Amino acid sequence: MYKKDLDTTLEKSCPRASLLYGESEFLIQYYSEKIARKTTEMANKTTFYYSDYDFGAVMDILGQSSLFGDVALVVLKLDKKLPKKEIEAMLKALQTNQQNALIIEFYRSETKSNAEYAKDFREFGANFKHSCLGNAAIEVRFFAPNFYESISLLKERAKALNLAIEERLLGVILTMQNNHLGIAYNELEKFCILDAPIRLEDIQRLSYGLGSVGIDELYGAIFDKKDIFEICEKMLEDGLAELDILRELERYFYQLFLFFAYIKTYGSPNAKDILGFAPPQAIVEKLASRSIRIKEEGYRGIFELFAKWRNASMRGEKNTSLHFLMKLQAYIR
Repeated sequence: MYKKDLDTTLEKSCPRASLLYGESEFLIQYYSEKIARKTTEMANKTTFYYSDYDFGAVMDILGQSSLFGDVALVVLKLDKKLPKKEIEAMLKALQTNQQNALIIEFYRSETKSNAEYAKDFREFGANFKHSCLGNAAIEVRFFAPNFYESISLLKERAKALNLAIEERLLGVILTMQNNHLGIAYNELEKFCILDAPIRLEDIQRLSYGLGSVGIDELYGAIFDKKDIFEICEKMLEDGLAELDILRELERYFYQLFLFFAYIKTYGSPNAKDILGFAPPQAIVEKLASRSIRIKEEGYRGIFELFAKWRNASMRGEKNTSLHFLMKLQAYIR
């Protein structure tokens, strides 16, 4: 099903098992939290993050029934498809213990193409469409929200925060953040300090546009072995979340690895073969020169570092960016 179908479903009932995936990480997380709130108290929610996933531990939770009728909810945040047998076992456990519930947030891995991810989520979703739980198990694909859908979600967030703000001003905030819904959504919290209707002047004073400190500046500081503290702090102050910074770094270093592997095989880079398109020559030269400043085992260490950073961020650990960026810088020759 799609977002519209899910909204209709949630008005009537709450699914027992949910698989959420698609092109919008914000909507995956947003609806995961919404379903979780409708399912149980947060004290009964257990979350497994990426490499922390443990099938046995999940089954221990889903396979138990509470004497007091409490709902045990398991949330899995994954970027790898689970084996069919494990999914079937989880759903059967829910069939036996009907008070428990499962939510799977399935994100695209930075090492997989959109086509590979689509293949994975179609196969993943098939396990939910014809499961033993019937209509109590759902799979939902989310697309990137358009401007009006984003405004609707921002209106909902503003209402929850008791903010008095006109719809047109929500549009101003969203536009300032280059239509990045996740950043605009979090940006609204800044205005809670104001005990009055929000004005355009307040937005201009308290909100900063995405990219006032560019990600390219951060790349330069990493490879030039310069101090990255001020750049990182400014990006976070401008409303860029740690996961947004991490996503950009994962994408960039994956490109560098592709250049590294191609150069190692053929001796010189061909951007059209590597990326599927030909950027300006200056960009190609910079990517090529930076790619060979990292050893092969260094790339392995970097991607393991990114996985640890993502796990830490998803656990809610604060101020981890500088720690991981300094470790990242150490891999540059």
